[in-house]
Amino acid sequence: MARFRPGGQKVNAGSAARQGAFIVRRAGVDGVTMRAVAAAMDVTPMALYRCFDSAESLRRASISAVLERMPGPPDEGSVADRLGTWADSTRRRLRTADGLAAACIDDWPTLPGGCRMMESLLAVAAEHTESTIHQCEIATAVFGYAVSRAIVDRAVLTRRRERRLPAVEARPVQYPRLAALDHRCELIDLDRAFAAGLDALLTGLLERRTA
Repeated sequence: MARFRPGGQKVNAGSAARQGAFIVRRAGVDGVTMRAVAAAMDVTPMALYRCFDSAESLRRASISAVLERMPGPPDEGSVADRLGTWADSTRRRLRTADGLAAACIDDWPTLPGGCRMMESLLAVAAEHTESTIHQCEIATAVFGYAVSRAIVDRAVLTRRRERRLPAVEARPVQYPRLAALDHRCELIDLDRAFAAGLDALLTGLLERRTA
């Protein structure tokens, strides 16, 4: 372990990843740099290079550390309820940090935290079907939906839940169905939209017959 400044923390991969995870939650994925983590730990950036060969490897370890702290599906309830609870909880947690959900989609196969998430979904799916193909379909579909909705939520919350539809207001005859909604599309109900999609997804996945 290296320590290059008086009073600085002793550096190892685990402590640096945990500090990076804190930065992810506070400043987003792009906030994780060698310099930022080193400053937070009161060490020099060179100390981190003894544990990580690049800023990218530190970033991945930091993301994985965030994912490791996310709860898995609950132990009690139906398969649909357990998967649904996990999806909602994960979506809410992923949307709190800029870039976290997108990084999760891109990098989960290379991250212990990401593999842990998928393993827990496969375990629940295995209680529904013995088909490993169907288990994979269920797990990846629920995972993908939760993470993609977190990206949508983040985008909406960063801007505003309310929006205008000027094209519809200017030419309602061209968009009769949108106009007929009487401004209902102007207020984005994230929870309602998520729940409707999740219910349809789980119904289709769990009622589908497997070959």
